[in-house]
Amino acid sequence: MSQDSTRVELLAIPVIVVILGILALVLFAATKGPWAWIVLGIGLLILLVGGIRYASKRYPHMWDEAPADEIVASRPDDGA
Repeated sequence: MSQDSTRVELLAIPVIVVILGILALVLFAATKGPWAWIVLGIGLLILLVGGIRYASKRYPHMWDEAPADEIVASRPDDGA
């Protein structure tokens, strides 16, 4: 990345929006009762699962790209 890139600085905007949105949802749930906490919890779990799936597809794990084990790689093909 070049020195004059604003990508990192602009990333703070959606992060703050998400944090303030979650805070607003918590305050809303606090005024509405137990059912709102249940809906909020389920919604946040769905968002968490979606975020994890997105991150796992965008940034694959290092062991997915690791070279094959030496035992499997050096085993001769039996021609079956």
